[in-house]
Amino acid sequence: MREKSKKSGRHLLRALNLYGLSHLDPVILAALSDEQPLLLIGAHGTAKSALLNRLAEAMQLRHRHYNASLISFDDLLGYPVPNADRTGLTYLRTENDLWEAESVFLDEISRCRPESQNKLFSVIHERRVQGLPLKDLRYRWAAMNPPLNADADETDEDETYSGSLPLDPALADRFPWVVVVPKLADLSRTERLQLIKCGDSGIDPTLDVRALIDQVRRARATFSGTDAAWAADYTDAVLTPLAEAGFTLSGRRAVFLARNILSVHAAQSVLKSNVDLPDSVWLALKWSLPQRAQGRSISESKLNAIHKQALQTAGQPPSSPWHTIRATRDLVRRIALALPYAGSEISKLEFSNLVTDAYASLSVPKRYILSRHLLPPVSAAGCVNVPTYELLSECAIKVAKFCAQERHTVEIHRSKVPEWNNLIEVVAGLGKHGDDSVHLGNYLLTVFAVERETFDPNELISLDREWGGWFAQDELKKAA
Repeated sequence: MREKSKKSGRHLLRALNLYGLSHLDPVILAALSDEQPLLLIGAHGTAKSALLNRLAEAMQLRHRHYNASLISFDDLLGYPVPNADRTGLTYLRTENDLWEAESVFLDEISRCRPESQNKLFSVIHERRVQGLPLKDLRYRWAAMNPPLNADADETDEDETYSGSLPLDPALADRFPWVVVVPKLADLSRTERLQLIKCGDSGIDPTLDVRALIDQVRRARATFSGTDAAWAADYTDAVLTPLAEAGFTLSGRRAVFLARNILSVHAAQSVLKSNVDLPDSVWLALKWSLPQRAQGRSISESKLNAIHKQALQTAGQPPSSPWHTIRATRDLVRRIALALPYAGSEISKLEFSNLVTDAYASLSVPKRYILSRHLLPPVSAAGCVNVPTYELLSECAIKVAKFCAQERHTVEIHRSKVPEWNNLIEVVAGLGKHGDDSVHLGNYLLTVFAVERETFDPNELISLDREWGGWFAQDELKKAA
């Protein structure tokens, strides 16, 4: 799976006289080879319909193209009439019914009425209609304009499609492939000129899509169980960071992603002379997420960071601590789990990144609690880089300066006097429990007096105990 192909480069969509879409060649070919549902999302005029209809023509499929926003089930099944015995219904066949179709294209699926969406659900997912099997149907395709997005810029009216609604999450999850088609402005000048000059030309007669599909399936069959295990490891590694970013995947979607990784890599090996596994995995991840069909925007830079993190974890042996660390949602807990391995199995840079990621996610009062527990062990071990050490030290330095003053004058608004009095009472109570509690009290006073932060001292004390347990030496030894 990791070897480079020696085949010369080939093009699929350019042979259909579609320009600026060559980056989608491996994805489209992978979807064809798996015969899995494919959803295209794009603005009007981005050749979504042309792409799917030309594919069907090139493959010489018995093809049906329906406008989902106008569709009735008479269009799919024919007209229902009583059978000869009057014991049930039969259907009067029409020229464009779905019974013998090999491919179906459901255009404008996001403008479809909810009740029609529910009926199309079984066509897409099960290749059935009204409970009846569609025995010849192999390819299920759909297209839609970008759905209404709460994050979209309201001033950009040209990019708003008020009639295009987010797909039901369950329906979106039945499309293993959810692919965005670029707009004309996103293409290079060369690609735009090619499109303008040749966009209406016919399909390249030398294109043999079925042969390409057969080659992809043969390439996929050569992958070993180790390859499938790696794809599963990568998928498992990517689930938690995706969920943290707000993109939770279902079990079904996880299965899709692991399979899509192998299919894209097989397609890449057929289409390109040089096949790089991380590129294949990136394409599979990028175009396997259903949230785009629900109107959710996905930052490519954030997704790429998640991808690189998952690549790192998937490449580790089963005994690696990274598997446990990456599967842990709490960022501070990750630091505690990683600390015993910092400087050995986890490099100084990797551990420093864990610390800075957690630090950036915390409020100022919580940063002080993290510094209180983490600074001593990392100072002793020297397991963070200089910028990270300085970041952690800032809180301790402010506490030291606060404690060095013989007298403090705290000016506060009268509305904060009850909060100050409560803090003084809580800190006084801490002083009865030993030096470490006094140390914590100084941290709390510094957060209030120096940082001017509003916080619940009892909540911070509770958090201090929890994190203190995580970073206790006995707990660190258990983790190791």
